[in-house]
Amino acid sequence: MPVRARRCLLLGGAALLAMLLSSAVLARSAPPALQIVESVPVGTIYGQPGVPRTQAIWLDLINHAQKSIDLAAFYISNQPGAALQPVLDALIRRAAAGVKVRILLDATFMKESRAAYDLLAGKPGIDIRILPVDKLTGGVLHAKYFIVDDHVVFVGSQNWDWRALTQIHEIGAVVRSTRMAKTFTAAFDFDWQLAADPNLPAARRRAVQPPDFAPVTAQDPLVLQQDGAPLVISAGFSPRALMPDWLDPELPQLLRLIDGAQHTLDIQVMTLSAFKDYGPKGWWPALDSALRDAAARGVRVRIIVADWALREPMQAYLKSLALMPNISIKYSTLPEAPQGFIPYARVEHCKYAVADDRMSYIGTGNWSWSYFATTVDASLFITGKAPAQTLSAIFNRDWNGPYVQRIEPGGHYAPPRVR
Repeated sequence: MPVRARRCLLLGGAALLAMLLSSAVLARSAPPALQIVESVPVGTIYGQPGVPRTQAIWLDLINHAQKSIDLAAFYISNQPGAALQPVLDALIRRAAAGVKVRILLDATFMKESRAAYDLLAGKPGIDIRILPVDKLTGGVLHAKYFIVDDHVVFVGSQNWDWRALTQIHEIGAVVRSTRMAKTFTAAFDFDWQLAADPNLPAARRRAVQPPDFAPVTAQDPLVLQQDGAPLVISAGFSPRALMPDWLDPELPQLLRLIDGAQHTLDIQVMTLSAFKDYGPKGWWPALDSALRDAAARGVRVRIIVADWALREPMQAYLKSLALMPNISIKYSTLPEAPQGFIPYARVEHCKYAVADDRMSYIGTGNWSWSYFATTVDASLFITGKAPAQTLSAIFNRDWNGPYVQRIEPGGHYAPPRVR
């Protein structure tokens, strides 16, 4: 072979090897398709090893945004110098760099959001709308999710509140998938239009218009590969009145998860009740019946609620549930912050469940009627061992930790100071 030909072959081979090595490095460094995210109250034993913290994930997602950020938030509450400040600063910087930022806030909590609204509303590239859910369905915009570049979704219990980053226990998740992002964007766009024109009959006519993509549903879920194992993920939204007809509601999927449990069901949620606490009074049996039926089938059901759930009649309900064989309930009281009492903080605000160490739920709403019937919320339903095992480890750390106390049917428990 001529020298020139050999040299070209060697150079070509070297270039190919470099490309392969580069691809391998990129593959190794690519972020996972699904990540569980945890907020850890300072001064507590919480914090699962290997699980990233909320502020770090939010900053990474925002700082890498190139085209768009769509945020649905119950409210935004900042304290200068606290953990949310760098997040808001990053949002402003990306908007100034040309990223289109849309923020949807709840109308009833605008007093809490006013300072952040005044800070953000006048900034180039940031558009804010207020959704009057109270006037539309009698509920609130309680969802906490955002979409970056039509490719990445964050959803979880974390409000856009400085306390949610360092003073409250929270669980969320990141999904990197264009199809999932489009699914959440469809829910966001529906409510975004309603915020501009709160005409619910007109919105319901739009709700039947077919999508131009395949939305992620329970019947057509997202299937991903992570660490050599499949993950099957679907999305759920509430309430039915404030979402396109072709998106899946949360409650039927949550009931299927509970009904599908065969051995174990672990639940951590701030509040849980069959009493209708917001809106018309009455009894709501859907989740209650599913939980009791699971226990009657022999499923070991463990539930952690926040001490905020000790108010009546919720405490009475939890005691009645604790009477069931195979159901154990504990409430959590976090220690006061090192700097002293902080209003609306130091609480278990997580909303997740794990069945049989293979099926998981991560959501934004508490477990009572209004959060599914009148209030805007969102959630993920995941089938896969790895995320279930991560959530189980977080649950067991709480369940076996120093901050929980079992709720006994004959006990009496004083609700905590909240503000």
